[in-house]
Amino acid sequence: MQSIVLQLRGLSLISCGASRNVQRLNIGQIALLGDQKSNGYHTSVPNNSFFNKSSGEDIWKAMSGVSAQGKKRGRARNMLKKTDLNRGQVIGFGKKKMDFPGLTSNPIIGPKQDQKAKKIGEMKDTLYTRYEEELSKTRELGSQKRKRRRATPLERGWAGGKIAGKKFGAPVAVNKELSFDNFSSVILEFKTVFKMTGNLGRVRRTSALMVTGNGNGTVGYSLTAGRYGQNARTLKAAVNRAGLRLLNIERYEERTVFHDFYSQFGKTRLFVEQRPYGYGIAAHRGIKAICELAGIKDIYCKLEGSRNMQHMTKAFILGLLRQKTHQALADEKKLHLIEMRPEEDYYPRLVASPSDGKVRTQAEIEHNEVLDFKMMSYEGHLPMERKKRNPFEGHITWDLRQRRGWAREAHEKVRRRMRVENGDVIGAVRSHLYEKYPECVETRIPMKEAS
Repeated sequence: MQSIVLQLRGLSLISCGASRNVQRLNIGQIALLGDQKSNGYHTSVPNNSFFNKSSGEDIWKAMSGVSAQGKKRGRARNMLKKTDLNRGQVIGFGKKKMDFPGLTSNPIIGPKQDQKAKKIGEMKDTLYTRYEEELSKTRELGSQKRKRRRATPLERGWAGGKIAGKKFGAPVAVNKELSFDNFSSVILEFKTVFKMTGNLGRVRRTSALMVTGNGNGTVGYSLTAGRYGQNARTLKAAVNRAGLRLLNIERYEERTVFHDFYSQFGKTRLFVEQRPYGYGIAAHRGIKAICELAGIKDIYCKLEGSRNMQHMTKAFILGLLRQKTHQALADEKKLHLIEMRPEEDYYPRLVASPSDGKVRTQAEIEHNEVLDFKMMSYEGHLPMERKKRNPFEGHITWDLRQRRGWAREAHEKVRRRMRVENGDVIGAVRSHLYEKYPECVETRIPMKEAS
């Protein structure tokens, strides 16, 4: 019965296109045939492995490929990435530990005079052990997921993983003889913008607002557009383009602006005020970055209206460029310019005089001419100041508080008079017992000397 079944199976295989000339049997047939070899039918096993039908490139493409439209929609972000399965392996090294000259060792042996070709032989155990250690180390490194290096607080931007506020290096000069020494760049804004076209549809691009400066009165900014997905190239171009648009900013005492000013761009309004030595920068973080790169250390800036970063940058830089130096104001008005600071007890200090020495008299000044320095600096846009009211005013003990302050009521006038009598030097403000106790003097250094 078994022989009949085998004959029928052989006939069916022959009808399916199996070749008689191939002397190869299936494993199951060999087990059933046993010692019977008289049937004369031979079968061949078809090769059903799909690895021989598709190449490795086709298989990887099927696992990691995505259409062009899928890439635009972000579908290729979490796809499987191609890996090298033969990473670390070297041709010639195997479990047989055979030494193949030219692959695992030098093909020529012997000194220069008696050199001869090396023959195939056995490999040294030390060489194969070293190869296995390097192979295992390479595979371990390849299997580990690469973690992103954690940035230090100085390398990060303003908020978390956002790029805004991140520092970049100095621009690269086109002329190799020149260099941007002590320059640094900060990105203020990086965003994706869209444009609708008739042929390509919605096209995505990137926009980068970069500011660069040396911290010593030189600053520049650029607004650069780049291709979507090429962020590194866009940022590099933004830094270099900002280096080509440098401006020189005038600073008072190399630390602050010359006077208060008002500036506006679009719906953004800025009220900038001069501040004394050591005050610091109290402003929006974008304006603070520009001040640090420009070398402005003491300033107060009030922002009103729109908080568009591009409008803020343009309004602030326009205000810095439009401010007038003290000498320019004195030459324009043909008058002496005197400064009185609250931290110096309003001691009058001559700041600038007309360059030609001609000062107008009271009769030469027009009756309707505006000489209010605050009105001139703000160009008529005076900020609205809120009057600070003491919360205890009107309380039952308010009169007692005022009577206690009568002893210090004339302190400012006395200090100002002492500065006028003794001069603007250290120790001008002193006690009435100065002759008996010379150490009873004010040790505060005037701001001009401190800066």
